[in-house]
Amino acid sequence: MAFSHRFDPTTLREYDIRGIVGRTLSARDAFAIGRCFGSLVVRDGGRTVAVGRDGRLSGPELEAALVDGLTACGLAVLRMGVGPTPMLYYLDRARGCDGAIQVTGSHNPPDYNGFKMTLRHKPFFGQAIQQIGAMADAGDVVPEATGRVEDVDIAGEYVARILKDWDGGTRALKVVWDNGNGAAGDVLAQLVSGLPGEHTVLFGEIDGRFPNHHPDPTVPKNLTALIALADGGAIGRGGASRSYFGMFEGGVPQLAAAVGWFATQGGKTPDAMHGAAINPGQVLTELPSGTLVSRLRQTPTDYDAFIARFEDDAFWNELGYLTPADRFAAPALHINTWHDIAIRGTFEIADLMRRNATTEVARRYQPVIVGPGLHCDPHAAFTNGAVGDLAVDPAQALDFAALQRGWLDHWLRDGPAPGLAPYTYYVLGADQWQTASSWPPPGVVDRPWHLGNAGVLSEGPAETGQAQMRYDPASPTPSLGGPICCTGDPSLRAGPLDQSPNADRTDVLAYVSAPLAAALRIVGDARAEIAFSSDRPDTDLIAILVDVAPDGTRVAITQGALRLRYREGFDAPQLMVPGQVVRAPITFSPIAYEVAAGHRIGLHLSSSSFPRLERNLQTGGRNFDETEGRRARIRVHTGSDMPSRLLLFALQDD
Repeated sequence: MAFSHRFDPTTLREYDIRGIVGRTLSARDAFAIGRCFGSLVVRDGGRTVAVGRDGRLSGPELEAALVDGLTACGLAVLRMGVGPTPMLYYLDRARGCDGAIQVTGSHNPPDYNGFKMTLRHKPFFGQAIQQIGAMADAGDVVPEATGRVEDVDIAGEYVARILKDWDGGTRALKVVWDNGNGAAGDVLAQLVSGLPGEHTVLFGEIDGRFPNHHPDPTVPKNLTALIALADGGAIGRGGASRSYFGMFEGGVPQLAAAVGWFATQGGKTPDAMHGAAINPGQVLTELPSGTLVSRLRQTPTDYDAFIARFEDDAFWNELGYLTPADRFAAPALHINTWHDIAIRGTFEIADLMRRNATTEVARRYQPVIVGPGLHCDPHAAFTNGAVGDLAVDPAQALDFAALQRGWLDHWLRDGPAPGLAPYTYYVLGADQWQTASSWPPPGVVDRPWHLGNAGVLSEGPAETGQAQMRYDPASPTPSLGGPICCTGDPSLRAGPLDQSPNADRTDVLAYVSAPLAAALRIVGDARAEIAFSSDRPDTDLIAILVDVAPDGTRVAITQGALRLRYREGFDAPQLMVPGQVVRAPITFSPIAYEVAAGHRIGLHLSSSSFPRLERNLQTGGRNFDETEGRRARIRVHTGSDMPSRLLLFALQDD
């Protein structure tokens, strides 16, 4: 009988074939997938396909039909049975298979199911999935033949391979694992038995009905309690920063971090997650910026889409970044550091979870703890006695592990309440931990500092004037520290570094106050309002708040950036009219920092911080796909008619 089949078009997705069983997906679809995918394997010279499934109730029927389709192509099928998708990928590699298919609904509700595929150990997605549909519709399959099926128990070997990577010796662990009744249950039981310490497995029984909670861990109501470590990148339209994975600051792509992470970690499937061992810095100076990662690795990533689609809300919503409509039922402990790439997002997420809480515990319990340090490492600053060029007192180290254990003990085991304040934060410069009931803390005073002529920064009114800088994208202002991470380039130091090497550049405007008569404690989100003009339709404005010591050292306190087309908001991009003065509002990353008496407040303004941030080529175009930049003459205006000022939240020292 001639083969022909038509899929429901909604099931042929970008990364898998997936639908609602009994409505858009059936055993006939599974057989057709086996026939078409199997034909591709045979035509490619392959002989063997590995098959596995998750624990959904529809899995056995779909798997059986899939195997029938594969064997009808004359293939040998290694049937793994129930287990997590990564175990199938391991079987695929370990037994030298030519393809692999996992029957899984992933994180979707119980009535969903689907198929994830690899061919020759490479991702099978996009046009390849559409090809399956076209082949089925046309009946384009190999002649029917007879294959064979072999059941393979790979779980013990797979767990042994995982445990081989454990390098913690006999160090005791204390871990709570939530299996969520998923397919990893049996494997997880074997894994924890091979690890030292105390392990609690929640919902370890495999049950495709998911009776305890929905299988999607990205939905907060499915979690009893959360520990959000350096979680700021999850913010999307739900926060003003719209940092999206920490990739954007003021609408400007965080170039070095994005290229480094996607090049080395950003594959789309587990087997291609890691790229080659490369130096991302070797391409950062090249243009266009939107294709840098594809020059470093052959397997696809989402870098190109991320950098090109900042203004596409639908794209980010589909990826699951937080929006104003999201609701939360779980309490969460938010831990981050002042110089993490997405620290502002951490504050925004905690605030969003309080405002949109659907339970009283979620509204009341969203404590935030922020210490000194860099991305994803709250310990190193205390261990090293410094973060960047700023000293940190090791004696002030917190036991973060104990805090996390106490949090989980309370919510999962009815242990004592951890007694955490809504905000616990480390004051850099003063080397003190402080607590607050809100952010910024009660009692802060908004102190404006006016930019004036000759680089003066003062609390009094400024005279009318202007200062000029010239910016050339071919010779951008170099980054000196800041919230940098994941670059793969050890020469790009992160954190609060001395900015004095940039102070005299012609593309930097440096403003400095008189020496402070008393210490100034800055706590909150500093802002700058700059009267700004350029002879180009678009540029970036980078602002760095600095602590100027008597010896001339200028350590960065916090930084902010804005792509000028977004000066009226990210939803209202608008190019500048060359020569017309506009108001450029910049919000700095949150900070708690004490400037000592005798030191001075400083503000550096420039149009780039490269390679931390992508260069604006100043054409007014899309930037990510452009290769030629334009030089610009930029002016900062001051005085009562066109004031430019720095706004600091200052807190009186208790």
